[in-house]
Amino acid sequence: MKKSNMIKFSAAALTFLGISATGVKPVKQPAQAASKQIKVISKQYVTVWTNYQKGRHVATHLKKGSSHFVYQTATDSMGNLWYRIGKKEWVMAKYFNQVKSAKKAVKAKKVKKTKAKVKETKSVKKARSAASLAVSWSAPMGSKARAKAVVSLAKQQVGKAYVKGSKGPNAFDNASLVAYVYKQAAGVNTGSSIKSQVKKGIAVDPSSGFAEGDLLFWGSKNKPYNVAIYVGDGKYVTAAGDQQGVVQASLSTYFWPSRARRVL
Repeated sequence: MKKSNMIKFSAAALTFLGISATGVKPVKQPAQAASKQIKVISKQYVTVWTNYQKGRHVATHLKKGSSHFVYQTATDSMGNLWYRIGKKEWVMAKYFNQVKSAKKAVKAKKVKKTKAKVKETKSVKKARSAASLAVSWSAPMGSKARAKAVVSLAKQQVGKAYVKGSKGPNAFDNASLVAYVYKQAAGVNTGSSIKSQVKKGIAVDPSSGFAEGDLLFWGSKNKPYNVAIYVGDGKYVTAAGDQQGVVQASLSTYFWPSRARRVL
């Protein structure tokens, strides 16, 4: 092989390996990176090059504020970071700001939509609940609408804490639970003590059965020690005590109410 041809072959081989035949330090080979989105921050047009070693520039320029996806990154011999934004389109990283990775952008969009749906759902439920209570408030005494509203709200309190003297909405004692539910669901003021509640409405014979929304009492007829809201199907809701909190329980012949009042 002739000497001139040997020199050409060596130069070509060095160039292929990423080493310049003119003595320039070798550059790092392009490393595949996760896709991300970048935005032009330079006040001037950004030049696009055919490779990160500044071969020849592409005719197009990038405007400020325009967004692009990064498919590959590389560092030239001077330590400058470059982004590949097309098949053979390279730009210097210093002219850009990273927006978000493509996956994070999609995920953020989904999370935003989910939060919006949750917020909308809560708003719809709140609106429906308010509408339901409005119906029960305007309904006449003895109507099923008031009773249904009371039963529904009473069941929603199950699981909350028992705190003597607390008036809700996060904790109750047995009398404040009744007062809160009847006031919020039916607009009825039962008073804040069992003593006042046992005098409300009309008496119901405990042996004749109960209707939804009836107040049930245990203890002496004049001074009962416990009150509950009958919610149908032989069950009632009451603030049972420190350990149990607000519970839904079933009526028992061994623990039958001594008195009942119908206030709806």
